[in-house]
Parts: sequence; structure tokens; C-alpha cells
Amino acid sequence: MVLALALAGCGGGGGNDSIKPEPDLGPIGGGSGTPGDGTPGSTNALNINSSTLLDTSGNTISAVGINGAYYQVTVTDATGAPVPNAKVSFAIDATGVSLTQSTSGSVLTDSDGQARVFLKPDSPAVSGAYTVTATATFNGNTATSSKTFSVQATNVSVVDLRADNSALESGAQTSVSLKVTDNTGAALNGVLVNLDASCGQLPAQMVSDTNGMVEVVYKAINENNTLCSGPVTLTASAGNSTQTTNINVAAPQATSIVYTSSELTLGIANSGSSSSGTVEFTVYSNTAPLANAEVILSLEKSPLGLSFGQLGSTADVIRKTDANGNISVNIYPGSTPGPVEIKASLASDTRINALSKGISIASSRVTQDGLSISQERNVLDWSMDGDSTDIVVRMVDRNGNAVPDNTVVNLTAEGGKVSPAQCLTDNGQCTVSFSTQNPRPGDGRVSILAVAEGEKAYIDNNRNNAWDRGIDTLVHNIGDTFRDDNENNIFDSGEFIYPLTTQATGVCENNLDQFIQLKFPTASVSKKDTYKQSYINSFVNPNIDNTCNSDLDAVVRYQSIQLLSDGSSARFTLVNSIGLPLGLQAVRASDTFVNVRINSGGFYDLNPMPSGTTIAATVTDKTDGPTSGSCKVEMISGYSKVPALVNTGSLGQNLGTITGYALTECEAGDYFKVTVNTPKGNNFTRTYIIQ
Repeated sequence: MVLALALAGCGGGGGNDSIKPEPDLGPIGGGSGTPGDGTPGSTNALNINSSTLLDTSGNTISAVGINGAYYQVTVTDATGAPVPNAKVSFAIDATGVSLTQSTSGSVLTDSDGQARVFLKPDSPAVSGAYTVTATATFNGNTATSSKTFSVQATNVSVVDLRADNSALESGAQTSVSLKVTDNTGAALNGVLVNLDASCGQLPAQMVSDTNGMVEVVYKAINENNTLCSGPVTLTASAGNSTQTTNINVAAPQATSIVYTSSELTLGIANSGSSSSGTVEFTVYSNTAPLANAEVILSLEKSPLGLSFGQLGSTADVIRKTDANGNISVNIYPGSTPGPVEIKASLASDTRINALSKGISIASSRVTQDGLSISQERNVLDWSMDGDSTDIVVRMVDRNGNAVPDNTVVNLTAEGGKVSPAQCLTDNGQCTVSFSTQNPRPGDGRVSILAVAEGEKAYIDNNRNNAWDRGIDTLVHNIGDTFRDDNENNIFDSGEFIYPLTTQATGVCENNLDQFIQLKFPTASVSKKDTYKQSYINSFVNPNIDNTCNSDLDAVVRYQSIQLLSDGSSARFTLVNSIGLPLGLQAVRASDTFVNVRINSGGFYDLNPMPSGTTIAATVTDKTDGPTSGSCKVEMISGYSKVPALVNTGSLGQNLGTITGYALTECEAGDYFKVTVNTPKGNNFTRTYIIQ
């Protein structure tokens, strides 16, 4: 004792310091970070001091079933106080169990520091051990806790599969229900059930509700809009449990028939257009197409010679609709244009029927007098390359209808360039371009030839709108064609021949007089001559003699003339009222009217100036007489601008444009001036001193 007291008095041999206790480090938790300072609410340390599995009633459990469970943690600080608004992230260590109440996998703690997530097996067959981990973070501190639990596979039963109505009309629907339980008969919530129907529509999958119930609607019609009929099996399965039930769907009844084709226009037989076409009807049961419905198709209206079903037949056709409720029939044009009407009636009730709409037999091949070409401008400036114009080709058949679309027209030109060399018709016409370049014909006239596969014009003596050899008469037989570059109506060696020749050697007879007599039987002789000449003028078809046969087929042709003009110069001529040059090429004070003809210069001096050229006249009063200052000029006839289209006349004809002017109160010594301006900007003038 003495020794102990002595040591105490000496302070353990360490001086005058007293013994101090160990520092209080606070509760030891599962977290990490800086120790707390002992102040209530401090978050310098973070702990998860509670980690629990709870069932949906809040009871603590260690195993999770198909109904799922809550995993709940409590987050506290160093003093054990709850930490609200801490972020808690949850994770599962293996697949098969899902976190179902957090999209991000994270939640915030509530005012009691608690956070939870719902765990649910993905299917009743899931089993085994799983670990769920919670990681809490707050103010830079972190705490982690894990919980290991087991999942037991659930014995699922699908029971009470039934339809509210087990006998349905075609296309009708009914409610279908079932229940999902475990092996004790308790309802299971959230179980995925697979559904199927042997015909018709059911949702592919549904999830049971809190009462274990699944309720859906069955429709007795397939997704492709076809109808069900007869026995239909409904199947529901979950896990290893499957249940079926049957319903009966009544056979569908046809309620309507509809014409479902688009408008159809066909060419007559041998027109070179479509040789046949197809029309379609659709049978419906209410709003759904009906398969296997028997339909009677009959020809109600048609032009002469048309057949349907089979070529050459006009008998009724009986057929059944396909899986889409459709039925179709072919039609074959005859020799006559006109509307077509086909009737479709249900065999079970002919009162239910429909008529076709928009079918016509209209187009045929181009006839020899149904082809023409026209230029946008027919006087081009050939003093330069590249002046161009559109050329439009138009074609009709012998009935005045547009030829079938995509009929081919070929064109050639004596000079310049025609591009493209062929075009395809749309609504009976097509367009190409003609432009200036070498070669340039010396006579200032370019022959342009258009040809197409077609037929000759004929007189339909038996009035059946079809060509009958030995009965009908060709109006003007045609054989091989050529491009008549020198415009003498005779084929000359060296002129272009269209290569598709007939190889025929027959006479090309002309029955135009008979044609005019038939068309105008009561007209006077002079009138008939006028009609005949008009027909000849519009019938521009170079033809090689003795190349004809008695066939209807022919290469039809049309030739037009494109005029050339030298826009780099102009020629002025005073002419009389009928266009003849005046003996005195001067304007006289006694002249009341002055006519001036304007021609192209250069080699093309018989042609007008280029289309679009303007022509104007002015006067200048130069005298001091009693009418000084009063000389006036006014255009009274002819052209102030060369038109887009002029009369091309004939080879060697003077085609210059003539303009007439009235002069008023002009005296000898006054000036009369004519000015010409071309579209390309060339200006030319001619001044006459009035004598």
C-alpha cells in the first residue's frame, strides 16, 4: 500500500499530469465517413441501422413469393437520428427478381429516414437465393447494407376461364374472364397470363389484378378483317397451368356487295392498247369482307363485240369470293367504243347487288387522218444556233378519242435538230423540241416528218365500226412513207424513207370522192369540191406510189414545214394592195396608203423575219409648207409583230409580212421610216423621203 501511494503521488513517474479517459467516438455503425461531433441531427456519419423484408401487410418475412415483398431500410446519422431526403439506391445481384416501384432504382428517405422498394419475381417459376443491396448517400457520406432472401417457386393455377356469351354472331364480341390462384386457392396478384384464340382476337398477355382476376374482350374477327365461324378455342396459361374453353361463332351472312375497281379505259380490239382488263367486286358481312360467298356476274351494257369471263363469251359467270372477300372477272374489248356495265349479285339473295362504274372502251390506234403536228413558233432565227421551239404531236383514233397513253411517235427533220427523236403520248399528245443548227437547208424551209404505228382511214360500209376486208373501203390507201424535202409530192432518189417498209407493190387507190359523197350526200357539187380540198389540205402524208396493200395496219405520217429566217438582216419592199412590188420604190406625197413588205435577209429572203419581230413606222415633218408639222402615220392593216405562226405556203412563195399604213397631210420632203426589231435585239430601218 505504501508503495502504491507513493507511485500515485509521483503521477506514475510522468510528472504532474492526471490520467485522462479514452475519447467518445460515438456508436459504431455500418457506414463510413467522418465521425460525428455528438450534436443531435449531425450527418457527418451515415448509418443504415435497419434492413428488413416486409410483406404487403407489413409483416417481417425472410422469403419472397409471387406476390412480392417490400425491402425497407432506415438511414440515421451518428447520433442515431433519422436522416430524411437521403438518396437510397437498390440493386439485385441476379436476374429473376425485379425492382418494380422505382424507375431509376433509387428513392429518397421519408421524415423517419425510411426508404423502400418493391421486389417481385418475374414469374411463378423463379426460385433460389438473392441478395438485395441498399446504398444511402447524403452530404458526401455513404452507407451500405445488404439483405439475403430466398424465393420459392409458386404453384400457379389458372381457373374459371369462361366467356360471357359462348354462342356469338359472326363478327361479334364477348367478355372473357379467368382467375389466377396458388395451390391453396388464394388469389395471386400480378401474374402474367398468356392468352390465345384459334380464330379471332384476344390480347396476347394480361396481368392478374389484386383479386387474381383477368378480364378481356374476345372479337370473332381476325386482325386481317376476315371473319370467324364455327367452334373457336380460347386458351389461357401461366406457369405450368393451362385452361381452355370453347365458344361457337355463327356462319357469317353476306349483307352487301361493293364495286371496288378503279376507273378503267381500254382500247378496242387490235388497237395496240390493253387487250383485256379486270374488274373487281367485294362482298361484305356487315363491315368485314366475306370469303366463299357465291356471286353471279352478268353483262348489263356493253358496246358491240365485248365479251367477259372468257374471250368470246357474254354468258353469266358464277364465282366465289377469295379470302379477302374479292371476286374479279376479265373483260375483252370488241371493235366498238362505248360504256360497259357489269352487275354482281349474291347467289343467296339477288336483291343484294352492285353495278360497275367508270368502265369504257374508248381508245384505238391513231388513224391516218388523226395525226398532226404543230409548232409553238414556225419562223426561227437561223442566223444563230440554238433558237428553239416546241413541237406538239397530237393523235386521235377514228372515233375522235385520244390514242392510248404511251403510243410512240418518231420524228425526223431535214435540218437542225429535233430532240428527242421519239416521244410517248399522254392523253393523245406529246412534245419535242426543234432547234437551229447545221445543216441549214438553202431554201429556208425544213421538212419535219412524224410517223406512228396506226391504221388507214376507211369507209365502214356495214357500219359495225370494224375493218372488214372486201366489205369496207379504204379512203386513201397509203404504203411506204418518205420525207418530201423538195415538197413536190413525189418520192425522189435521196429523200429519207421511213425504214419500216410494207414490202408491198399494190396500187395506192384513192376513194376520197366516195368518202365525201357518203359524208355529205346532199351537198352541192361545189360544196363537195370544197370539202374534198379541205380534207386534202389537212391530209399531209407523203406516200410512195405502188407500195400499198389491202391491210388496215399502216405507218401513219404527217409532214410540216419549219421556216428559217436570217435575223441578221432585213429586206423592205413597197407593194400594192395585193402584195406585188410597186414600179416606183418610193413614197409619194400623193400616196394616202403605203404597204410595206418585210422579208428576211440573206438566203431566206422569201420568208418573214423571225417570229416575234416588231415592225413600226414613224414620220418626220421636214417641210415648211401650209401643212408643216402635221404629217402623220397610222397602221391600218397587217402586222406590227411577226406572229408565232405564219402561213408556210409553198416552196418559192414570197411569205414576207405586209403592213399597211395611212399617211395624212404629208408633203414632199417629209420622211417616212420603218423600223424592225428582232427578238435577239437586231435593229433595222428603212427611211423613205416622200417625193
